[in-house]
Amino acid sequence: MDRHFLDLGFDPMLEGTVEVPLADGQKVSCRPVFDVMKELLDGSYTPADVEKLTWAPAEAVRSLARQIAANKEKTLFAMGMGPNQFFNNDLKDRAVFLVAALTRNIGRVGGNIGSFAGNFRAAFFNGLPQYIAEDPFNIENDPAKPARVRSRWKAESVHYWNHGDKILRVGTAVLTGKSHMPTPTKSIHVSNSNSLIGNVKGHYEVVVNVLPKVELLAVNEWWWTASCECADIVFPVDSWAEFKYPDVTISVTNPFLYVFPTTPLPRIHDTRSDLEVAAGVCRAIGTLTNDARHDAYWQFVEKGQGRPYIQRILDASNATRGYTIDDLEAKAKKGVPAIIQTRTYPKWSGYEQTMEAKPYYTRTGRLEFYRDEPEFKDAGKNLIVHREPIDSTFYEPNVIVAKAHPLLKPKGLKEYGLNGDDLSGETRQARNVIRTVDELLKTKHPLMQEPGYRFIFHTPKYRHGAHTTAVDTDIVALWFGPFGDMYRTDTRQPFVTEAFIDINPKDAKDLGVEDGDYVYIDADPHDRPFHGWQNKPEAYQMARLLARARYYAGTPRGGVTRMWHNMYGATYGSYAGHTAKNGNGLAKAPGTGYQSLFRSGSHQSCTRGWIKPTLMTDSLTVKGLFGQRVVQGFVPDVHCPTGAPRESMVRIAKAENGGLNGNGLWLPAAQGLRPTYERPAFKDYIAGQFVRTGA
Repeated sequence: MDRHFLDLGFDPMLEGTVEVPLADGQKVSCRPVFDVMKELLDGSYTPADVEKLTWAPAEAVRSLARQIAANKEKTLFAMGMGPNQFFNNDLKDRAVFLVAALTRNIGRVGGNIGSFAGNFRAAFFNGLPQYIAEDPFNIENDPAKPARVRSRWKAESVHYWNHGDKILRVGTAVLTGKSHMPTPTKSIHVSNSNSLIGNVKGHYEVVVNVLPKVELLAVNEWWWTASCECADIVFPVDSWAEFKYPDVTISVTNPFLYVFPTTPLPRIHDTRSDLEVAAGVCRAIGTLTNDARHDAYWQFVEKGQGRPYIQRILDASNATRGYTIDDLEAKAKKGVPAIIQTRTYPKWSGYEQTMEAKPYYTRTGRLEFYRDEPEFKDAGKNLIVHREPIDSTFYEPNVIVAKAHPLLKPKGLKEYGLNGDDLSGETRQARNVIRTVDELLKTKHPLMQEPGYRFIFHTPKYRHGAHTTAVDTDIVALWFGPFGDMYRTDTRQPFVTEAFIDINPKDAKDLGVEDGDYVYIDADPHDRPFHGWQNKPEAYQMARLLARARYYAGTPRGGVTRMWHNMYGATYGSYAGHTAKNGNGLAKAPGTGYQSLFRSGSHQSCTRGWIKPTLMTDSLTVKGLFGQRVVQGFVPDVHCPTGAPRESMVRIAKAENGGLNGNGLWLPAAQGLRPTYERPAFKDYIAGQFVRTGA
């Protein structure tokens, strides 16, 4: 954009105030957004203030800022999915874009913002409506012709469902926009979902209080997960190695078109393709309703073909037009890759906007660092501010951290008809209180008024694996953490290994917890592990989180803990297997064989569903999911709630000794092989003293 200003002889004003006349003769004062943001940043977020709140040294902040500024077009902001799975994730992204924009690091090969979010790959297949929106009342029977598109369904965010299947209503205010409004959930059919039910935040709230309201839960799976444990019907489907129908997908970040060819390998079990399941369910519905169109809608699958559907998508998608599925599949069988036809190779996000001055998908066509939509003003997020975490903070949660600013005038709880001091979980999502850093540091998380609640609890994904790394097979699970024992010498152990929480050794010792001890981990008792747990003791015993404590010096001293997201949680079945009087202690569901890595509870015992007002607006201008349309309001995967908050505040209490069958120290600690227990020989080993050089 800068070169166009120069060509036109413009010298954009960055700082100061000007009087602008309106059509009616009145004048208003106007300031550049740069000036407004500079006032906020200089006043509220000095390196010294950042150090007070975040523990990041002020000089390190300055050093990083100077290095980024000195490396224009050379700084890559590489962010994974994990940082997006926190309540205030959008503010994080707006802040990163601001830094990148100020330092000329957007839309360059070496200077850019890179991210991974698997769902967004759908936008590259903008021909998907050929498959997901063919008009069921006007079906195209010719496989060589495109489908006639007319969508007869409406997308909704699943995240209301794990928010108690309800919208966000705070006092007298409804903070879920009209375009986002969900319908009550009556049936769910889950496919290709990374165990949606088993991994859902607030899992036990869903299982105990939400699922009973649902009339049908069906699951397609090729592992028996906790989702299957909860289902009314499970359809066993093909793994990737068993595909009898080809498939195609892409990655957001690399340039390849992934093609899954059919395999000659026999199916290991009596499974079906996900396609065949969908076609079979529709066929059955058609039989019940005496309507042949249900069958006709999947006519090519009924004939043993899935390729016509894929070809229609390829033909209608900008980045794949010209490819044929037959050719792609033949080359894939030979290991020959295909390249998605984007403008750049490798993928270079922001290329057109930076190099060709094409507009962004905003109202102005430019990056916008001020939001004047009413929902953002009400939430105090019209400017890029820092907000404390919704739960995982030692201080007052979700506070807007800033000094007074003329443009920060958020609505308070009193304007919603509530007590301004209400810090309950539900209200907290819309509690817009401004405090300076020094004021915030004098506050406490409301749970810290109760004994023991002083630990932040995060549940990130295991970076060296996938969703099922810890449980795919016993030999893989064995290496997941230090508690593997193929013989299960300690019969309390739920599997050949088990779940654990990482805690700083000094924090653990303050609690009287030794390395390897079992501990109970409890989050906010007002809503976790589920609402009403006090009146459902059997469900509570199953859902209360019990795990080993692992001494881990890499976890910050002072109350920060971590538990990996991957481990399969306890279910009614696994808990019954673990506690059976004549059993062997395995947390294995007797009827299904489902195997948990927890004796009771899971990492989701301490999480809950949160939904954010500014991700549910009707006024924000955004890019549509497919194509080049710019729209307002709800768009799936673009403007809607994010439902994977991995944060909470917890209490940790010793449950049992870690030694064999509850006696004494856990063996590796007793043998001097663990942090703070090191015997002299082990210290020598760590120091490299087992190696000698010279003659």
